[in-house]
Amino acid sequence: MTLNINICASAACLVFLLSACAPAADSVAEPTVVSASTAFPASARAEEIRFALIGEPSQVNVWELYDDSGSTYVNRALFGVLHPRLYELSPLDLSFQAFAADGFPSEVVQDGEGYSATVKIRGDLKWTDGSPFTAEDAAFTANTVLAFEFGYDWGAFYPKEYLLRAEAADPSTIRFVFKKKPNMGVWQYGILQAPIVQKAFWEGAARDASLLLPDDDLRAKIASTRARLDSLRISLDLLSDRVASLRAEGVRDQRLESDFTKIQSEVLSVQAVLQNLLDDYDARARQAQKALREKPDEGEPSLGVWLPYDEGEDFRVYKANPEFPFGAPNFDRASYRFFEDEESALAAFENGEVDFILSSLTSVPESAAYSPTYRARFLVFNPQNRYLADPALRTALACVIDRDFLTADLLERRAAPLNAFVLSPQWNDPALALPCDGLDETSRLAFAEQTLKEAGYSWGAGQNLKLPTGEALPAFTLLAPLEEEDALRSAAADYITRQARLLGVVFSKREAGREALFYALYSSQKYDAALMGWRLSEYPAYLCEWFGGESPLYEGERFKSVCQSLKSETNPEAARRIVSAVESALLTELPFLPLFTVAQPDVYRRLSYPAPAVLNGWTGWYGAPMYAVPAP
Repeated sequence: MTLNINICASAACLVFLLSACAPAADSVAEPTVVSASTAFPASARAEEIRFALIGEPSQVNVWELYDDSGSTYVNRALFGVLHPRLYELSPLDLSFQAFAADGFPSEVVQDGEGYSATVKIRGDLKWTDGSPFTAEDAAFTANTVLAFEFGYDWGAFYPKEYLLRAEAADPSTIRFVFKKKPNMGVWQYGILQAPIVQKAFWEGAARDASLLLPDDDLRAKIASTRARLDSLRISLDLLSDRVASLRAEGVRDQRLESDFTKIQSEVLSVQAVLQNLLDDYDARARQAQKALREKPDEGEPSLGVWLPYDEGEDFRVYKANPEFPFGAPNFDRASYRFFEDEESALAAFENGEVDFILSSLTSVPESAAYSPTYRARFLVFNPQNRYLADPALRTALACVIDRDFLTADLLERRAAPLNAFVLSPQWNDPALALPCDGLDETSRLAFAEQTLKEAGYSWGAGQNLKLPTGEALPAFTLLAPLEEEDALRSAAADYITRQARLLGVVFSKREAGREALFYALYSSQKYDAALMGWRLSEYPAYLCEWFGGESPLYEGERFKSVCQSLKSETNPEAARRIVSAVESALLTELPFLPLFTVAQPDVYRRLSYPAPAVLNGWTGWYGAPMYAVPAP
């Protein structure tokens, strides 16, 4: 299953990377990277903010930190602050803000057969060894990732499908050269938010490891073998057409069929040769990647709000960067203690030894604050079901679902209402709303019934709903996950079946495992409705993955042209207009019904934040020590 929401499985994938990938089958909330571009005014100061982490960090350098082998929540919480980025997102409103960059990037322009864009670098930034941060560092990082063909988050930051190379036009100007025009997911939400390492420290290690990369001779053999295979396939297709045409006329040409068999055999042989070459290429690339990931990073210069200060077997301490290059935090130090299990972390919290438990908990204290997350839940209708395809019926069903009651009462704050297809305040149009939004329970039901009446529906004996044709509306099956796999969705399915009966619509809940659910939606399409969950991205390109004409979740090409525009749009305002137009249409058509997002509990005390709730919770932002304020 692939859509624009990210298929990353690790809990440490960044939210902004999700924008570049597809909507992923949901597993865990994805943390983002804190923006410290705009410090929250301090009302008080304290010496230390104290965090608890369950588990210990592993020994990883920066190349492994953003690879699948080193990407864990604990590692990201500790090491993600050490490398600068050109731009970051503010946790308060998710706005795109300059960090190590000086102002905003240039427009992406046509440049020869490709495209290019430039970014100015701040001239006042220094690494901890005292050397200046320059465009050479940014270019080296991007080109190293491309040369080593790193995947996972590195590959999402610097996608080789788009980025050809990076150049330091001068010490304060980085120029990115593209093979094809990038979109916002690739540019603003990918490359421009990528971590940057110091060239002087890593250049030698990268040069040594690069000796293990596939050489030019192997690349040339692969290219020539591919060309040979393409040529053979063209010949084979031509012969296949001639043989088929003659056979249709009842004619057999033995020489022609012999040539066909010969070339067919040659194709198979060349395919085998190419596969062996590709296997060799992959093995060499993996060996080189491994060599760079294993290079020691002791003494690596860093640049950020926080700098390494002290560490021990079960703790790590950072101090505020005395240069305050990105603003001054309200604490002199940020400390992290490692605990073996949840019980010991909770005991330390209750004893006042730590201020914030960052890791996920199964037993959440009652004092926890809750925030919405990117883990969104929808009621999905099979587009091939002609009964459920009626927008009037979908509107009525949307009206009898009280999302506030569902999340606050039935799901006990473990979920937050979802009233739109887009989560981020940067992309959500506040003027758009679901039908019946803001109405009370009685008014909701009255609106739903009136909507059905105006569409020609009526009610028969037993108050079962009748179609405009007079025939009875059939009963439907509602697929939902097993309770042990997702208790929230299972409970929501029970609620939906009850509410639907208020309209005379009969849903019977049928539980299925995770794989069976996705098989029904994306392969067999044997379902009526399903309660599904995805982990969405900050940049809502997933709308086009769902509804842009290439998904079994939606029939028709209504959004195909605007989605084509979005794929190459780098202007934020133009992209917002496209997203708003798509969402406006979806809220009328309702191919899905937005229901809720899984809530993120934040477990902290003696701290305050500039907003009680942010998308993905302050836990998703690793406790955001830059934004925290000591409470009186």
